[in-house]
Amino acid sequence: MIKNIKLKKFLQNKLFPLFSFINKILPHKDNYILLYSNMGFRDNILALYNYLIKSEYNKKYKIICSSNDYKQIDSTQKNVIFTSNIKGIFYYLRCKHVYYCFGKLPIIPHKRQIVIQMWHGTPFKAADKSMQISHDKLYYTHIFSASKHFIPIVSSIFSFPKEKILICGHPRTDILLNSHNIHYDFGYYHKLIVWTPTFRKSSVLGYEDSHSTSIIPIFKREDFNEIEKFLKEKRVKLVIKLHPVQDLSKYSFTNMEYLILLSHQEFTKRKMELYTLLKQSDALITDYSSVFYDYLLLNRPIAFTEDDLNEYSNNRGYVMPNPEDYKPGYKIKSKEDFFKFIDDITNDIDTFQLERTRVNKLANDYTDGNNCKRALTLSNITLTKI
Repeated sequence: MIKNIKLKKFLQNKLFPLFSFINKILPHKDNYILLYSNMGFRDNILALYNYLIKSEYNKKYKIICSSNDYKQIDSTQKNVIFTSNIKGIFYYLRCKHVYYCFGKLPIIPHKRQIVIQMWHGTPFKAADKSMQISHDKLYYTHIFSASKHFIPIVSSIFSFPKEKILICGHPRTDILLNSHNIHYDFGYYHKLIVWTPTFRKSSVLGYEDSHSTSIIPIFKREDFNEIEKFLKEKRVKLVIKLHPVQDLSKYSFTNMEYLILLSHQEFTKRKMELYTLLKQSDALITDYSSVFYDYLLLNRPIAFTEDDLNEYSNNRGYVMPNPEDYKPGYKIKSKEDFFKFIDDITNDIDTFQLERTRVNKLANDYTDGNNCKRALTLSNITLTKI
């Protein structure tokens, strides 16, 4: 991922126009699918890939996976190629079907190509600074929105025509609605709560959205023993999954029995997937991450930490003028609020069911667990013979 904005503009204005010209004249193969990500082979791209393999689309299509972490992926699947983002450019020039999740190639699609930006979440917080470059050319033929309600917001963020935005839920959410046998072993517990704080400072993206020195909202490191003691009394496992781009250069942590903190690197090392973990959980704690929109599909309790709400709002902001109307859950602004939420989950007290239903209807038009298949169908990718 290129962090230097000037370099990014140079490449977009000088080098990639040449690729756009070449892309106009080269033929594109109907049976080539490119899955592209410049921030790891994960999220919607991974979900779509897993579905393609499970459903044996690779018997009919060649699947090219272009990711910055391609060397870490071991695949022996037939008709599948894992390659770098640089080589992904040249595969783009041959593929009829292209899917993005993180990043994009600033190449104008050929009239026969179908280039879809799935993105990696329904918008909640404002677009990050890496997107704040003029979208004066259309690098996608379509963008997905999980609901009709969010089409104007998606259109505004990407400077993209509303009529070219397609309704499709996030492929990563299918696992929440379909049965599977994967269960992560955290030992004995009465309740399992997942906490997904968004990043405050990122060395990957090169900026910070908050001056908070703690990677976990509300608490400081010296509070961890108190949290562990409380969780143990309630028999509640709290798994804190840190954001992939959170800066951890000055941070170290030893996991306890009930308080479990996992960096993205540790999460990946354990071969865990976030949405499998979310399905196993009894409740979610988050802050400004849009993961809560997806969690609404489970209709389980959600809490939002708000200890740095004003600073985050001023530095990053939101895509809508009334963000509190989209947060159907407990608000945690102090340690006492946190302990109260844990108590309620332990005692099966849930006072936000109606609010969750209301927001879910705004955020998720599809609740059938078929978003992977839908995403492929919208690009005319089928298993039937042509």
